[in-house]
Amino acid sequence: MDTLASYDELPYDSLPLPETQPDFVAAVARLHGFDAPDPTRARILELGCASGGNLIPLARRWPESECVGVELSRVQAEAGAAFIQRLGLPNVCILHGDLAALPDDLGEFDYIIAHGVFSWVPPKVRQALFDVCRRHLSPQGISYVSFNVAAGWRRLQPLRDALVGRTASGLSAPARFEQALRVLDELDAEWTDPALRKEIAYLKSAAPSYLFHECLAEFNAPMSFGEFAAQLDAHGLRYVGEAGPRRAVVELEDAWGLTPEGMAGRWLDAEAALDEAEAIRFRRALIARADAACARPPASEALAALAFHADLRCDDEIDLGTACEQAFANPAGNAFPIAEPAMKAAAMILSMAYPGALAYPDLLAATRQMMADYGIAETLDEAAFREGLFRLVVAQGVMPTVSATSGGSEPAERPCAHDLARLQATLPGWVVSGARHVAMDLDAPGRLLLGLLDGSRTVDELAVMMHATLADTGQELPLEAVRAMTHRQLWLFARQGLLAE
Repeated sequence: MDTLASYDELPYDSLPLPETQPDFVAAVARLHGFDAPDPTRARILELGCASGGNLIPLARRWPESECVGVELSRVQAEAGAAFIQRLGLPNVCILHGDLAALPDDLGEFDYIIAHGVFSWVPPKVRQALFDVCRRHLSPQGISYVSFNVAAGWRRLQPLRDALVGRTASGLSAPARFEQALRVLDELDAEWTDPALRKEIAYLKSAAPSYLFHECLAEFNAPMSFGEFAAQLDAHGLRYVGEAGPRRAVVELEDAWGLTPEGMAGRWLDAEAALDEAEAIRFRRALIARADAACARPPASEALAALAFHADLRCDDEIDLGTACEQAFANPAGNAFPIAEPAMKAAAMILSMAYPGALAYPDLLAATRQMMADYGIAETLDEAAFREGLFRLVVAQGVMPTVSATSGGSEPAERPCAHDLARLQATLPGWVVSGARHVAMDLDAPGRLLLGLLDGSRTVDELAVMMHATLADTGQELPLEAVRAMTHRQLWLFARQGLLAE
């Protein structure tokens, strides 16, 4: 196959995906007792990398790494290669090709990423993906493979069936997408199932590429976790853990004294049962070679060797004196209720340090100090602190990483953004990625300002330029108001780690 026509016609959004970054994957693996390779000096392979929106920022962050992307869509592969050339990154390349026919000389990789691939390709390609993982993973390497789960998709399958059945398969991807929007309106009027109507509302607001490739593409094959685990075993692979957010985790009764190998079967059965109980529809599985060390269910004790970062806010005044539940939220709008005073303090400390990450001992010490500063005389119970932090980590209100890092730079008099951020901001269709591998939702003025930050202009000069630009578009604002907006935007860039030292 020379290219993937539907992805050429309607390319999938090429975004940074926080859960795929190897420092996070390594931290999750360590929660499961699995010692993954150093992500800063790793060989990283991404299958189905689109135009490199996920892979390229990783290569820039870790110049001692070697990153390879494979993409079947010629349009997207060529766009990624052109971007890499303009950026001048020597440690990343994107190959146009089929993951089922990779070159023999690729070698071993410490991390293999396959997001949005497994459930959306023919059965032979799914098996080829596992073959790639077994053949190209290093001895302690980790592969990230996301897939749709049957437990949560059973109720949604009628929606996909209706969209496929009521749209014309011979249309181009953009035209079939437009037809699907009309079908969604029809189904919204016909159906009464709340779950299906909620999904219809989401699909109407989702990116066109998501609606098409999730609901109209030829293949979308949800699979049970049990079947997925069985296929891993058949290909000489084994399950390590889950990289997605979780509302609950597996706890095995009477597991004291069992080796990881001894609890493996019970663990996999419990994971399958959890999918059914929670109606899980999407998994981000971490897998390793079968001859690597056996992992186990996540343990809070492993937190002590990790570091953490979080970008949380609470709209209410934070009460550290009582165990009243308060809602913290991340920029994506996901809410994390926190009641324990020590956990509220930890959330505040991590958010003030963001995008920096604090090692566990430093976070514990800083939490104790904040409690003392606020006059909280109660002694901090470390076991309770660790369990509270563990709950936030598995829910991904707090993100684990393998090493502590400092925060971003403050805006200088002549602010300068990183070369990657400036290039992303100035090229249509590219998403700006923050230091923690999050996609930034910037409007046109925000992208323009970011693209201007080459270190040659003062903040006042930037404000004047933005004032003139806004005026040209019919937005007549006082210069002082634009100056204040410019300052706020610069601090947002600083918080996301986009500004150079």
